[in-house]
Parts: sequence; structure tokens; C-alpha cells
Amino acid sequence: MDMIYKGPLPNPALINERIRHLNHIIHAISQWREPPLDAQWPVLVKDNIDVKGLRATAGSYALKELKADDAFCVKKLRENGAAPFGKTTMSELAGFLSTKMPPGYSELGGLGVNPIDPSLSPGGSSSGSCIAVAAGFCHAAIGTETHGSIVIPSLACGVVGIKPSVGLVSRDGVIPISHTLDTPGAIAQTVFEAAKLLEAMTGVDTNDEATADCPAEIDFHTDLGASRERLRLAFAIPDWRLPDDEERRIFETLIQQAKKFNVEIVEIQVPAIETYYKVISSTEIQTDFDKYLQKYGNGKTPGTFKDLVKMYEMRAQHHPYGMDRLLDALKYSPDLNNEVYQKALKDGIGNATTAIERILKETNAEAIICPGFVPWWAIARAPYVALPIKQRENGAMVGMTVGCRRLEDRKAIDIAARLEAIIKETFS
Repeated sequence: MDMIYKGPLPNPALINERIRHLNHIIHAISQWREPPLDAQWPVLVKDNIDVKGLRATAGSYALKELKADDAFCVKKLRENGAAPFGKTTMSELAGFLSTKMPPGYSELGGLGVNPIDPSLSPGGSSSGSCIAVAAGFCHAAIGTETHGSIVIPSLACGVVGIKPSVGLVSRDGVIPISHTLDTPGAIAQTVFEAAKLLEAMTGVDTNDEATADCPAEIDFHTDLGASRERLRLAFAIPDWRLPDDEERRIFETLIQQAKKFNVEIVEIQVPAIETYYKVISSTEIQTDFDKYLQKYGNGKTPGTFKDLVKMYEMRAQHHPYGMDRLLDALKYSPDLNNEVYQKALKDGIGNATTAIERILKETNAEAIICPGFVPWWAIARAPYVALPIKQRENGAMVGMTVGCRRLEDRKAIDIAARLEAIIKETFS
């Protein structure tokens, strides 16, 4: 049985068959119950999101006894006809454990395997969700992103990933890293299916003040990608990550082909900016984790972030890649009013937002595409879409991200759908 699934959306019987045959090889799912054979929309959920009846572990032994009712975004999915039936593996603690840990690894889930080729990285931290979608284990899957955790594995596994503006989807019931940057998002085989999932999760939640920014009316599916009006896009090439020759040829082919569809793509090289991600995340995870554990923890789980760290230290022999990222967070004050954090928050978001605005203005473009992950949209709390293009000669996927200003989610998704059609016409 091929590990990569290509074809119409798999029915529940086929999903069950593929999971039984392949999951023990590629480690995409950590917990599951067979979806009913009449389920119309079987969906998997990343294992840092609460689902009633299943554990929410973030891949961590310390959280293996954590159970809670549905997170707000899962409740919204059920209301809109989805059938969440299992949990996907992930980088342990969403990658916050160790800088030396391979993407997609956790103590409870093992190492996720890229179904394109086991020698390729699956990316992290929403690796299991992306692996599951690529392998035909579901119609779509929820991931979460703080800093690339949806778009990086989506690009690695050749699927579509949408990281929305922070505030469109509630984080209540999601194991946190950063209340400023965290957001659930959508992963699927196509832009339409990912947009459908994202739309079903959105909504104002009184338990997450960020969702006050969520528009009252959201439509991510009607006439998606249908426009044929002239479109100008900026192709932002980071000076720290220049495309190699093979990647360059693929992008040049796409740029030339896009002209036939009334899409002009103009190149601009961009420098790195300071985002202060480490300061923001290391400060916020401490109090955010405390609040989550206070609300959802129990006598079998750590009660605070410091308790979590102590439990890791007690079991150090079980963590072959160390825990430097986790321990390093304790060097930062958890006081959200401290000047270092406040300056980092203001400057980081400001720098990222300014970078996006500057490129759009300098190129007179509607959106920005990049050859892979660039952190501006994560830090600016803005939307971007991971879009696969074509496999390299060695099988690895070449892809891009499509990003817009904060709360321009429909525009980013619409442009991604339009580009998806051009890619299909060009490279199929």
C-alpha cells in the first residue's frame, strides 16, 4: 500500500484500512477510534487540543493523564458536521522541549515519518496532522502554530496548511505556548478542504479575548479562487535562504506560467528582521501553562509550569535530546509587565508587521509569496498558507507560502486557491 494517498476524499472504511496498514510505520496517529462508516467528514486533531474522551498529551509523558472536554474549536467542528475521531502525533510540547530534538519526535508518539520518503524530515510540530493528511488517514486535520508549526510540516509533507490570523480560532482547550502567537489552523489535501475546515472552527469565544477580533461573518469557500482579475504578487526571497538551482527553475516555470492566468509575480530580496520570538514565547509559556493546568489539570498531572520542568528533570534519562529549550525558559521572568518582555512584544510584532507592509508597498502587490517558511506572519499574527508545488528529483517537496496582512485571511486563501489551480495546470 502506497504511503502517499492521492485520489478522492477517502471514505471511513478506506481510512480505517489505511490507518491499520500504515500507522505503525509512519506514526501519524497516537489515539483513535474508528470513525462511523456513515461519517461524512472524518477529521483528526493534533494532540495538544482537547477532545472529549481522548487524552491531550502534547506528546509528553508528564501530561499523559490529561483529559478534558472538547476545546472550543472542536465543539465548533462538531456543530458544523465534522467527526473528530483521533489525535495526531507532534513534536513534544510543540517543539518547546529541546533545540536538538528531531522535528516530529515525542516520547509518547515516537518519530513521525514523512510519507513521501522516510529519509525526509516530516517537519514540526504539527507533523502528525500533516503526515495523516498526506497518507489519506482523514479528510482534514487540525494543527496549531506558534512559529511555523503548521506551514513547515505542510510544506515537508506536500499538503496545504492554513495558519490564520490569531483571533479567528479560539485557543481555549489548547495546550499553550504563547497567548500572543498561538492559533489552531487547518491542514488538508487542497486549499478548498483546508478552508472548509478553518471556516468551521472560527467564532467568538468569551474564554479567549483574542477572538474579539473575529469577524461576525466569515466565508472562506464561496467562489474560492474564481477571480480572473489581474493580480500582482511579490516573490520575497530571504537573503538567508536563497533558492538553489533546482528550486529556482521550478519557481521560474511557475512565474512564467502564471502570466498566462493574469498573475504577475515580481521578485524582491529581503533581509532578516529581529522578531524576539524566544523572549515572547519563553515569557508567556510560563503563565499560560499555569493557567491551562489550573483549569484542565488534575492530581495526576503537573500543577504548574515549574512542576512540569521538575518532572522532566526527574526523568532526564528518558529524553535523549535533552531539554535545553524547556530549562532555558526559566531564565526569563514570567511577569508580563517586565520591561524586557514588553519591549520584545512591541518591537517583534512591529518589525514583522512593518516588513510585510514594506514589501507590499514597494512591489505594489496584493500578497507575498515566499520559498518556504518566513517567520513574519507568525509574529505579526497574520495569515499565510502553505502550498506544495512540485517534488524535487530526490522526492522532497518544493513549496511556498502565501501571506497577507492581519485579518486578510479570505484574500490569502483565495489567492492560494488561484495559485493552486495554476500549479496543477503547470506541473501535473
